[in-house]
Amino acid sequence: GVAAVLALGAEGVIMGTRMMATEECPIHDNLKQAFVEAKETDTVLALRSIGNTHRIWENKAAQKVLELEEQGASLFTLVQAAAGTKAQKMYDEGDTELGVVSCGQGVGLVRDIPTVKELLDRIMGEAEEAVSRLQGRFE
Repeated sequence: GVAAVLALGAEGVIMGTRMMATEECPIHDNLKQAFVEAKETDTVLALRSIGNTHRIWENKAAQKVLELEEQGASLFTLVQAAAGTKAQKMYDEGDTELGVVSCGQGVGLVRDIPTVKELLDRIMGEAEEAVSRLQGRFE
């Protein structure tokens, strides 16, 4: 959790995927629910062939990008396949197979769609609890 990462010297955590599955995030509920149902293995690395490796959620659009890369597609073709306009349509309309979306392996830890406040309160509570448990071990 957050306490462990901070204890290792990090200054913060990146939680983009987790924040997408909150009530306030302006994406379609279908995509939020897909993240709730996803496993940590539901991501793939794409765009390696152009030196811009990204971890993305595995869906039909992601598979198309991977196929194009295997075929040696041009930069132009890959950019068209991974275009943000398709992802925007997915975010707006809810077709979860339509676009490429960056997604970390932490998607496997998403279990609900809380408000941002509820999520941050939960994360901070878990971090405080972890620190308390550790303090007890060293006294």
